Amino acid sequence: MRRVLNTLAGRLALLQLVIYAVLLPVLFSWLDATARSNALNTFTRNARAYSGALARELELGDVLDSPGRAIIFLDGSVEGGGCAYAAMELNGRLLGSSATETPAWVRTRGDDLDFSKSPDNIYAVAMPFHRGDAGGTLYLGFDKRGMLEQLRATREHVIEALVLYGIASIVAVIFLARLVSRPLTQLQSASRAVAGGELTVKLGTDSRMIEIVELSRDLEHMRDGLVGTAEKLRAEMQQRQLEQAQRATLESQLRHEQRLATVGTLAGGVAHEFNNILVPLVLYAEEALEDIGPEHPARLNVERVLRAAKRASDVVSRLLAFSRPMGERLPQSVDVAGVVNEALDLFQALVPPDIELHRAIDCGGRVVKGDSTLLNQVVLNLCTNALQAMQGRGGTLTVAVHSRERMPGEQLPEGSSRVLELRVKDTGHGMDGRTRERIFEPYFTTRDIGEGSGLGLSIVHGIVTSMGGVISVSSALSRGSEFTVVLPEADQPLPVREPPVPSTAEER
Repeated sequence: MRRVLNTLAGRLALLQLVIYAVLLPVLFSWLDATARSNALNTFTRNARAYSGALARELELGDVLDSPGRAIIFLDGSVEGGGCAYAAMELNGRLLGSSATETPAWVRTRGDDLDFSKSPDNIYAVAMPFHRGDAGGTLYLGFDKRGMLEQLRATREHVIEALVLYGIASIVAVIFLARLVSRPLTQLQSASRAVAGGELTVKLGTDSRMIEIVELSRDLEHMRDGLVGTAEKLRAEMQQRQLEQAQRATLESQLRHEQRLATVGTLAGGVAHEFNNILVPLVLYAEEALEDIGPEHPARLNVERVLRAAKRASDVVSRLLAFSRPMGERLPQSVDVAGVVNEALDLFQALVPPDIELHRAIDCGGRVVKGDSTLLNQVVLNLCTNALQAMQGRGGTLTVAVHSRERMPGEQLPEGSSRVLELRVKDTGHGMDGRTRERIFEPYFTTRDIGEGSGLGLSIVHGIVTSMGGVISVSSALSRGSEFTVVLPEADQPLPVREPPVPSTAEER
């Protein structure tokens, strides 16, 4: 209640009630006295005018010629004037109307000069008249009850009018208060929004009151100054934070590159050591095959040992080549099927038992212009990203490559009529729309701090673009993701490279 009274509308309404409570008795008394005075004056004036008219008729007419005519005249006076009684005194004789009973005190009461001093509901008038040498008095009694009832009704109407006026005045005061407070409330809401960080909100109202318009104009001018200063400070702080973040990222990248260089050096040493071990295995296995005949029981096992040693040597060679710095290289014809199969052979060791790696490579002999090592990195990065999306869920990782006709509208270099399409599809947790829009941005990652740099897909995008291709992604939450790489085919064909024969369960 106190909060309501402290508002502009509450205070104006309370002030109006106080004024109304003080003025109501005065207004009512004045209006009631005026109405009563007017009614009494009208009543007495009409009564005496009616009585005078009847007296003049007695003086001028032949009513007094006989008692019968006089009684008929008095009866007509009662009916025409609404009198309670009518009588006349002539030569000491009192005649009364036959329509009403004439009071016994009619002579003694005489004339009620003052209306308020009438002892009952009758206003008595004694009007003298003269007829020749004779004289008499006309006695009329007018009923005051109709006039008093009219005064009572008038008083009730006055009270109703005052009550309605009070209600209307309070409503008008509240309306005017709202009219004034609404623009102030709008300015308050706008100022709170600005204070909350919504700097584009204008401090204005739709009011046309000059004072409110000038106030909003001054507040808007002040807001522009404060917002400009705040924006400048915020921009400086954001720039400083961005510089600090870039510095931290560059330092992290430098440390990461140093670690990779160290790992590359160690990988080279380990590869040489493995080669030193594998070379005797290969030589002794080949000599053993020469010494034993084709039908020897151990020949199959020796062949398996030789194939396993050669595969191990290939894996070490590819790992060593991938860990070396590439430097600048000229574009060359790249057998996409061979590079993808080699990358998947290297990646197979990282696939956990609950994930199935499925290959669908149907582009033997098709080539693109680029770098085989970079394309190898594209495949490994996309497969690693898919593998991380399926951690803890299991599923199928599908890598497909096929050749097709170039479709109209594809953003590829002119002149290439066919393209190679590489698809890497997983059954992981998928991505929402906001993540899909930023997936190729540098340093953008959805993984926890320390688990990824956010550069893998950005590097893939750069490699694909440098080879004249495009990369896209389609994904939905809980439905997995599919990355599509489209590269223009080169004109120079290569011999079809047979895919490696998958090892049997016995050989694993």
